[in-house]
Amino acid sequence: MTTKDQADGGDVGATGCAAPLDRDGVYRFGAIDVRVAAGVPWSYATAQAAAIDAHWAEALRQSPRYFNGNVHMTHWVRCDGGTLTAEMIRVDFKAYLYWRACGFPSAGIIDAFGSALIRTADDAVVLVRQRPGQVNSGLYYLPGGFVDGDDMAADGRVDLRGSVNREVLEETGLDGDALEVLPGYWVTRAGPHLSIAVGYLIAMPAAETLEHINRYIAAHPDGELESAIAVRRVQDLQHLAMPEYARRLLHHIFDGCDGSPE
Repeated sequence: MTTKDQADGGDVGATGCAAPLDRDGVYRFGAIDVRVAAGVPWSYATAQAAAIDAHWAEALRQSPRYFNGNVHMTHWVRCDGGTLTAEMIRVDFKAYLYWRACGFPSAGIIDAFGSALIRTADDAVVLVRQRPGQVNSGLYYLPGGFVDGDDMAADGRVDLRGSVNREVLEETGLDGDALEVLPGYWVTRAGPHLSIAVGYLIAMPAAETLEHINRYIAAHPDGELESAIAVRRVQDLQHLAMPEYARRLLHHIFDGCDGSPE
């Protein structure tokens, strides 16, 4: 049932499971259990160390605000009925960036992260766009990002909802008082990416929500975001530059699919 692999250079998602996360798709889970393993190396980064350093030097020249901290990638994931279980390893950001620049070759990991599916009182979904110089510059996506060291307990267990809440507050200024957290998770597999989305409802209509978010963005010129928009239907996505996982999830939701694990 494990969709494989340990950090040995093999394909993550090679064997399938109850909900086939080895295939691209959108699934619903009632619970998740994500942990970070200590001291597990990423063999791809070790093998590509010289190329990673050279790429990093050029990346810093183009984007001086980059910082080579730890990010967390998923090296195995399994699913049993309504529960998704995954284990992450710590990876240097420069190694992740090189892997990404190479087109996400098979390397024993997938990029799993938390996302926020925020629906307004008049049934729109909030998307945000990154400023130039960021990793996802120019793309519209669901608020969210890498799991941070502050998002995990001493035993390595990741507070995924807490991670997404933090990202939402940092990126949009919306806090827990403004948002109703919905049960369950939308999990979207799109190639090397695995988005684990927490659903939220906000009591404000889209126009008021966007006014709040865009005012917050304008007041934080050093933040990651450039703007926020609202979408309501598949047609609204046609001319937007978006990562595939976000497009796939919104198509799924706007088409009225339930995404339950098989």
